[in-house]
Amino acid sequence: MPIPEKVEFISNYKGWKCYKGFDATEGKDKLDIARLLLSIRESFNEKIFDYLGQEFNIKFIGEIVDSIIRDEKTISGALYKVKSPTTTKKLSEIVDLKEAKDITKGMLTEMVLQKLGIERLTPNVLDDYLGQKPIEDKGNETVKGKEMVHFLGNYKGWKCVKRMEIEELTDDLDIAMLLLSIRESFNNKIYDYMSDKFDMNSIDGIVSDILPSKSRFKEEDIASTLSKLNSLELMAKLEKITSDPKGKDILRRIAAEKTLAGLKLSLLNAKMVDKYIEKKALLSKST
Repeated sequence: MPIPEKVEFISNYKGWKCYKGFDATEGKDKLDIARLLLSIRESFNEKIFDYLGQEFNIKFIGEIVDSIIRDEKTISGALYKVKSPTTTKKLSEIVDLKEAKDITKGMLTEMVLQKLGIERLTPNVLDDYLGQKPIEDKGNETVKGKEMVHFLGNYKGWKCVKRMEIEELTDDLDIAMLLLSIRESFNNKIYDYMSDKFDMNSIDGIVSDILPSKSRFKEEDIASTLSKLNSLELMAKLEKITSDPKGKDILRRIAAEKTLAGLKLSLLNAKMVDKYIEKKALLSKST
């Protein structure tokens, strides 16, 4: 049976009911799909931390975040401190396994970025640019029956299905891993679907000029890179792409996201969680 052309996210897990989607893609353009994917991502980003927080001491990690923000006077200093051996040693107080340290460092990095207030692409910004209302979460009205978390993306040749039905042994780590996997599947699609309206090739060229041409970054490299995100030179380059203030704001946020990705920060990913789950299973068998 062929998969219907639609894009949707459904969750029904421990009281979390969410439905965001388009029942049909007829009449929807790529920007509509980008809006939807951004809205879905926004819906579950916080849930990822909620579920990881059942396994890892998020209060302790939050205290490290607060100390970094308090002690470091610059954004670059804070991001460099996240990667430092001192921070890794602090995380060793709550986790022993390397796989667990990788996850907690990923949590720490994303929490620091959030606290620093670096403006990233959000559904509200794109909705405002397009003059659209936010996409409604219809979970409480439509989600019933079997517990599961499900994502379907079938649009103009892109096919992605990720689904987990909740069973007796399913736990919060499994759901966090699935949500991270879903996020990774469509992060780049958001940019792809915005490319008809926004010149992503030009943005990629700008980001390439911003990033240092080296594989390892010192604090001064991060400082120099981040300072360029607020420079008049960057705004002049964006002005050549679009003179619309709202359009420039979107391009600036995309440039910030792509620059942060290029700095190779330790962000959360599904593979980290998968490795940790596997290691835990191996250790439980050996005891």
